Amino acid sequence: MRTKKMPWFEFAPNTYEIDEFDCVSVFLFVGTERALLLDTGTGVGDIRGLVEDLTDKPYDVVLTHAHMDHVGGAGWFDEVYMNQKDCGLYPFPPALEQRRSYAQMISRREHKYYAYHVEEDICEWPKTPVIKPLTDGQVFDLGGRTLTFYECAGHTPGEMVAIDDQNRILFCGDACNNHLIFRTAPGDANFVSTEEAGKNLERIWNMRDRYDVMMNSHHDYRAVGGPLSPTVMPNAIQCCKDLVAGTANIMELENPMKKMPGQEPTMTAASLDGISWVLFNPDGIRSLNPEK
Repeated sequence: MRTKKMPWFEFAPNTYEIDEFDCVSVFLFVGTERALLLDTGTGVGDIRGLVEDLTDKPYDVVLTHAHMDHVGGAGWFDEVYMNQKDCGLYPFPPALEQRRSYAQMISRREHKYYAYHVEEDICEWPKTPVIKPLTDGQVFDLGGRTLTFYECAGHTPGEMVAIDDQNRILFCGDACNNHLIFRTAPGDANFVSTEEAGKNLERIWNMRDRYDVMMNSHHDYRAVGGPLSPTVMPNAIQCCKDLVAGTANIMELENPMKKMPGQEPTMTAASLDGISWVLFNPDGIRSLNPEK
């Protein structure tokens, strides 16, 4: 068993943000009866040991989507919840070398020392967990608080967000952040058009009578324990509408993942404010189904 554990911060009562190298966020919610772990990061160090240090309650593990920086630590748990629409589209388990390359790239980008060793602390999974279905509107009652999950396809077909009723926080996963990635095209198995993604975001935005602030799963766009800017989601929604209408402000940005295998040096993006961006594929703007 690995012993290194990531730093954490209790930013609201019984609500923790666990930090992987100043970039990836994992969240833990503790109720009076149960707990819930939201995502498992890239899988650096002993995530299971940390969870069980923070709570002695039984807990569920829920994955917002199937990308490797969210499921990378899933192999230390017996079962996880995930939207079935992501199953089979992405490697599960994710490739060990991809997880290690990602961690190395992020740590070099931050120009900081981290007390882990890629070869020792990012390991092969000891087992593959059972995937249990996660569906739109599914509620996890933790005792004294609930988390309700909603589909928000765009970044992936099975992307999910969660509303914490106790703290009135929307947890976005990668459904919304300052560099929102919608880069698939027709013919891709994981294709979701920018048009459809924008409509899905708008559905979640229209639930804002149930939440006061938003947090995403990459805190390089915000402070640890702090919210996203309230302008990020409405700006993203408007960018998607402008892309469909052909009126968006478009430019090429440096790809922050350009040192990862298979990544291009730049990404095509649209922005309203020059601070937050929608990264898109010009071939994937419009929905194949005009009713969506």
